[in-house]
Amino acid sequence: MRKINFFNNNKSGQVFLMSILVLGAVFGLAILLMAAFIKDLRQSVETSESVKALYAADAAMEWQIYNNLNSLSAPAPSMINGTSFEWKSNFNPNTNKGDIKTVGISGAVRRGLEVNF
Repeated sequence: MRKINFFNNNKSGQVFLMSILVLGAVFGLAILLMAAFIKDLRQSVETSESVKALYAADAAMEWQIYNNLNSLSAPAPSMINGTSFEWKSNFNPNTNKGDIKTVGISGAVRRGLEVNF
């Protein structure tokens, strides 16, 4: 009868360890690539939101300049694309000196404009 020695020729533990290390490296690389792609995706979404916010700030600026230079109280522009704006005016129509600041808001993105006279 022949004796089988399981302890000298058993290399399955090394193969298992190597496969775990390779899978770990591949998983780590996949996580790094996914983080880079998510960052790029977020930037592309924020770019369109940034443009919307800038146009909202521009519309508010035009409205404030028109009101201040003509001493009128025209109605505020209405935004139909989900944007809004904030404004602050320190313009004195008697001296034509001061500044106007507007901030356009689209989602979580805010873009501002300022005009000094």
